[in-house]
Amino acid sequence: MELLISVVGALIPSTLLLRYFYRSDRHPEPGRLLRGTFLWGIAIAAPAVILALALGVYEDSVVDPLLFGLYSGFLGAAIPEELFKFLVVTRYSARHPEFNEAMDGVVYGATTSLGFATLENLLYSFGDLSTALLRAFTAVPGHAFLGAILGYYVGQSRFGLGRRPSVWLGLVVAIILHGLYDFPLLAIGKLANQGGEISDTNALLICGLVVFVLAVLFIEATWAVRLVRRLRREQEQLTATSTDTLPT
Repeated sequence: MELLISVVGALIPSTLLLRYFYRSDRHPEPGRLLRGTFLWGIAIAAPAVILALALGVYEDSVVDPLLFGLYSGFLGAAIPEELFKFLVVTRYSARHPEFNEAMDGVVYGATTSLGFATLENLLYSFGDLSTALLRAFTAVPGHAFLGAILGYYVGQSRFGLGRRPSVWLGLVVAIILHGLYDFPLLAIGKLANQGGEISDTNALLICGLVVFVLAVLFIEATWAVRLVRRLRREQEQLTATSTDTLPT
């Protein structure tokens, strides 16, 4: 029973977040393309792991917890994962004719990330309800927000109003935010695995790292939600403008 609950707990957050991004779009995307994007998000887990292992080959030699967190957070997680998400959005989703406005980048970016996050969450929390619940409120939303931010820049590079940013900017921003989120968690894990009693200094450091993680997650969430609201307003303004110009 606990196994079933943990599986359901791993799937529910992805479903709710997919619903949020889907319903935020005034012009909803076709189900077949969303499903394909989601499945590609799952499929990229394998090559992302291979690249992460290649980039993180020296992580065991890094002794300092903070340096270990930076090394593993960026080379072992942020770079490979966000790179392959970026490739799905730009090389698969964006090549379809249905990808025809700036909001679509956010929707498909979030969908790709949630495909990846769903598989990751199942693997991490399989049979472990407490882990599933913890990740439901942290890692899974974090992936979704990063995907939305990455996708925003992909959409803006093609359909943005005014000066359009480089499509690569989204990848860079997503990598930085992802790395900053994983860095404290991995550093904490390194500290915890050193053995022996945790000193007062390390205990204080761990508390600071936890606060840092929550701060990064908050930044990701508020940034993604603001981008969604901005694009939604643009959709509504364009719809109102086109309606006003129709002949009566």
